[in-house]
Amino acid sequence: MIPLYSINEDKLISFSGDESRFFKVIPPDLEQMSEEQRAQSYQRLETDLRLAEFGKCFKAYFKNGLCYLNAGETASLGDCGLIPEPNPLEVFFGTQLYSNIEFHPTYMTLNGKFLRVISLTRAPQEVMPNLLQEMTEGLCSFVLHLKRMETVEAKKKLNLRRKMHFSGLFKSLKDIESENAFSESEGLLEGVTKGEVGLFKMECFFLVEALSLSDLEARTNILMERLKSFDAKAIIEAGALPVIYRSMIMGVLPLFHREIEVPSDYLGYLIPYHQDALMNEGASLNSLAGSEIKFDLFQRGAHNYNLLITGPSGQGKSMMANKLIYEQIKVGSKILCLDLGNSFRKNALYHDGTIFSEKFNPLEFRCPRYLKEFIVACMEETLSRKEEGKLFEAIVKALDHNPQNFDELISLLSSDLPEIHHYFSEIKDFFTDEIRAESSFTYCDFSLYPEVIKAPLIIYLIEYFKRLSGRKVFVIDECWHLLSKNADYIAESFRTFRKHDASAIAISQNLDDLSQTQLGRVIIQNTFFKFFFRQNLELDQFIDLDVSERVKVLQSIKGEYSQFLIFSENIRKTACYYPTPLEYELFTSDKVDMNHFEHYLDEGGKYLDFQRAIVNFTELKYPHWRHYENSH
Repeated sequence: MIPLYSINEDKLISFSGDESRFFKVIPPDLEQMSEEQRAQSYQRLETDLRLAEFGKCFKAYFKNGLCYLNAGETASLGDCGLIPEPNPLEVFFGTQLYSNIEFHPTYMTLNGKFLRVISLTRAPQEVMPNLLQEMTEGLCSFVLHLKRMETVEAKKKLNLRRKMHFSGLFKSLKDIESENAFSESEGLLEGVTKGEVGLFKMECFFLVEALSLSDLEARTNILMERLKSFDAKAIIEAGALPVIYRSMIMGVLPLFHREIEVPSDYLGYLIPYHQDALMNEGASLNSLAGSEIKFDLFQRGAHNYNLLITGPSGQGKSMMANKLIYEQIKVGSKILCLDLGNSFRKNALYHDGTIFSEKFNPLEFRCPRYLKEFIVACMEETLSRKEEGKLFEAIVKALDHNPQNFDELISLLSSDLPEIHHYFSEIKDFFTDEIRAESSFTYCDFSLYPEVIKAPLIIYLIEYFKRLSGRKVFVIDECWHLLSKNADYIAESFRTFRKHDASAIAISQNLDDLSQTQLGRVIIQNTFFKFFFRQNLELDQFIDLDVSERVKVLQSIKGEYSQFLIFSENIRKTACYYPTPLEYELFTSDKVDMNHFEHYLDEGGKYLDFQRAIVNFTELKYPHWRHYENSH
């Protein structure tokens, strides 16, 4: 029988009349804080432990990677968010609640599972932030029963402990442990007296679950070894198991039969006080600890949806950009990809993308500003502001005559700008009068075009991109050196993409080189999100010491994973991307991998459509791939 009188959503009343509430705890993401910020956050936690009103029932739970708090109405826990949890018993017992409980000598069974309660009898001698959370995550749950001692009681306890250790100083042989314990008791007593530290009674119970008795034993042994490594001690509950387990249920006052005394600053390192967090939806990634985090390119609240990805070759830039494309297609976004080295071609073919033809129609869009930038990009020299103004006026005048094609527009411009037609003699064969149909995925292999046409082609593609309907993403591989004469236009486009429900993903090998140019600074300033792969970053207006140090230690192993720092005004989060077998085969541009797939196409896959071919190839190369996909 559950020892509670009533449960009204998150409000609990025990048979003895004690009231408490049950909260889901949203801890801060400590990884996104600087060292100073983390220290300040822990100080706020310690202050709340000393001063906040938790009521008679004060318990902290960590289960299935989530944190919960059972306490009074006015509970406060540092920088944690507290959300009322309406199903407290389901959190503790599982979805089948408390049916079929059977107690055995050293374990119990519940809902087809084997459970064991292990009680801490000596706290770890060395403690670090989130010690219990990191020690138990993926292995077992734990519950902390807590009770803050009144100052008078705490002083009596500490004074007695101090006297006991003081007597140990006069042994014939020097007792270093007694010396240290005496010094610790002296310092703690002083802290409690001044109100700088609180003293707590604590019970810590580990709840180990398994589907078999053998697995239960294995998990128990792992936990015991981990505790031993921190010089902690624990016992497996046996005769007292029913009583101990009953006391662990939320809303029930702790018994403190397994009481340990700990100071508030020490306790702060035991309470679950970190949760990897990024966004609520988006592409699935992993934190350094292995937790799932999500990145949403179109997160509400971002100044713009643009992203800059930087890092040397081989670190995973293109793989990550491909992943974002892949995820955006799932939610219906249109894609325009300007590729320099076949990094995105397979992704485009897999999603039935349209391969951009060699010819395009510059007059498809009759916007004077766009046409001015297109013509400037075709010119060898840089125009003065006055000359650009003159060109703009001439374009507006020429458009009034409704030219039927780009050649006719240039002829009309020649009356005001003699010899302008010479700039187009070499590239006019790339122009057509056809109007391009809108595509959900447009792929352009930039390597197929001569240098002279590349800059104007980018200007055309930007205008084409703006006019796509719905949400859209423009992926631009490294080609910024071509657009130095169009820096203002690129800046305006990047700034205004948001109002077009659009995102630009810009890729560059080196942030420092990019920041040395006017256009590079424009791109850096107008990309709200940045993914930094491992590189040496110089400190400047964009990069501080904390970011530089985080990026230096990132790692990537080809074919396995890549690490990168997600950076924005309010985010500093290291993420890991582990491609699935299919994602790897779709996104890799490694020559060996490409050759293997091309060989398969020549031999057995030439009669299949591309999507079926690459799926078959992946199944042959990774026999257990389908099992992996289903398990994830």
